[in-house]
Amino acid sequence: MPRPREVVAAMGTAVRTPVLLAQYVVAFIAMGAFVAMYNSIGFRLVERPFALSAAAVSLLFLCYALGAVSSVTAGFLVGRVGRRRALVGALLGTALGAALTLPDALIFVVAGFVVLTAGFFAAHSVANGWAAAAAPDGARSQVSGAYTTSYYLGSSVLGTAGSAVYGRGGWDWLIVVVVAALVCGALAAGWLASTRR
Repeated sequence: MPRPREVVAAMGTAVRTPVLLAQYVVAFIAMGAFVAMYNSIGFRLVERPFALSAAAVSLLFLCYALGAVSSVTAGFLVGRVGRRRALVGALLGTALGAALTLPDALIFVVAGFVVLTAGFFAAHSVANGWAAAAAPDGARSQVSGAYTTSYYLGSSVLGTAGSAVYGRGGWDWLIVVVVAALVCGALAAGWLASTRR
């Protein structure tokens, strides 16, 4: 049974290591952007010019099936180009998917969500695996907990904030915020992941 002091020390290691901080940033931003997009798209698609039924809108969630495919592809990319490039590429791909949804054309919206969803699950797969691989022996549970907390905080905080942005500024402003957040996440991940202690 670890002593309280050891647990606190392990937590300190988990939140001070740059490469691990990069994964927490990615978890927070990527999940937040993903949830913001999916939270808001239903409201956009039931309004004009789309005017889709709720049942038709729900079919967009079939894009989630791409998660399994993109996670496997992410593992292949890590083996080919390394973790950092795969992670930054997945985040930028997620941003590209968000940007593709800007036109008021259903084909672009669907294509954008396909790319967005694939990019998000790839980024999450790489970041989660990287956090597990980089976790020190004495701090594995703390690293896992910090990653999971960042992931769900992003969902709650950025997901809610994104819905508020859509409600006040519309879809264009939501995309500006989501793309900016994902690009910042990619820059931060690229920098933090290359920083040595």
